[in-house]
Amino acid sequence: MAKKNLGGRPKKYTDEYLEALAERFEAWMEKPDSIYYKRFCYEENIAPAQLTELAQQNARFSEAYAKSQVWQEIKLSEGALTGKYNAGFTKFMMGNVCHGWTDRQIIVRDTAADPLPKECRNTSSDLVNES
Repeated sequence: MAKKNLGGRPKKYTDEYLEALAERFEAWMEKPDSIYYKRFCYEENIAPAQLTELAQQNARFSEAYAKSQVWQEIKLSEGALTGKYNAGFTKFMMGNVCHGWTDRQIIVRDTAADPLPKECRNTSSDLVNES
């Protein structure tokens, strides 16, 4: 019995293809010179923006994609800590590529929460040498 056409466009990527892609992705992460998973996309002729869409279509690929994000964060962090990678560029990459990392200052504006007792605070007259 032939399958009934349910309408809509057929899937561009089959589950078999996505599972094989997940295996290639994980094998690529094992290579010592692999750092940035957008290179994997380039090598596989996949748009980097498609990774999220592909992860939604297949559980095995979703697992590999999630693993790649953690892998990249670890690779960048350890590379910067050991001096293998430039710290400034690694900071840039972490802030723009890795989820949850930001580069910002937190300024507390609560003057009522001054940790110094009143007698320990310096004023300009305290700093003048009057001898």
